[in-house]
Amino acid sequence: MNARVSPLSNNNRRALAIGAVALVALIILGGAFVQIGPGDRGVLMTFGAVNPGVLDPGLHVKLPFAQTVAKMNVQVQNSEDTESAASRDLQDVSTTVATNWHILPADAEWVYQHIGSERSLISKVIQPAISNAVKAVTAHYNAEDLIVQRDQVRGQIEAQIRSALKPFRVVVDAVNITDFHFSSQYAEAIEQKQVAQQRALQAKYELDRAKVQAQQRVVEATAQSQAQKLLQRTLTPEIIQQQAIAKWDGRLPEVVGGKGVLPMIGNLPTIAPRQG
Repeated sequence: MNARVSPLSNNNRRALAIGAVALVALIILGGAFVQIGPGDRGVLMTFGAVNPGVLDPGLHVKLPFAQTVAKMNVQVQNSEDTESAASRDLQDVSTTVATNWHILPADAEWVYQHIGSERSLISKVIQPAISNAVKAVTAHYNAEDLIVQRDQVRGQIEAQIRSALKPFRVVVDAVNITDFHFSSQYAEAIEQKQVAQQRALQAKYELDRAKVQAQQRVVEATAQSQAQKLLQRTLTPEIIQQQAIAKWDGRLPEVVGGKGVLPMIGNLPTIAPRQG
């Protein structure tokens, strides 16, 4: 004879099934599991109190309703800020600085507990550090030198930012100056100065060229003068007569000026006529 299942047993089974479903739903809705991505670290909190350590990437179990997890990005992030400062020669300079930084993964829990979220970290720590570094370094340079010595200025700003963020467990990966902006009056003054310098260089070049040409003419004139003096010392009447005779073609000119005198030859011996 088969035993009959009492209605109470069926009700118990139904109740257990409903309870199991409710428990699963409670676990899911309450968030018993949390997944941490590869670029994040998790900060576990129990009733708002930060637990020691961090949750590495992967799937983790937490107590529903009692525990929560804050995710902190530990990848390299970029903060770009434009800071206004006064140079040593009291010119207003706007400097745009791009800073790459990241949180030390092992210290994500410390950063969250002492500073807060990444947004708080940027507004409370990183931006003030960048602003202070730009103002401090800019004050040691004239406005024009900021452009000429751009790499040196960038290095000093980076060094100050690194030093300021180190106590907050933030690593600075790189700092770059993307732009210097001056007032329109100062930019116009720089342009005029550059034009004046170019004109001065051109004038100096032309002056140097004129000096060289003058020196060349002096050298040529001196050489000609010395050649003439040497020629005068060495050109005797006999040499002149010899040169004239060498150039004479043997024909007498139609007009003879003076007895027995030929041009450029001098006196020749007179030939007496024959007696008949």
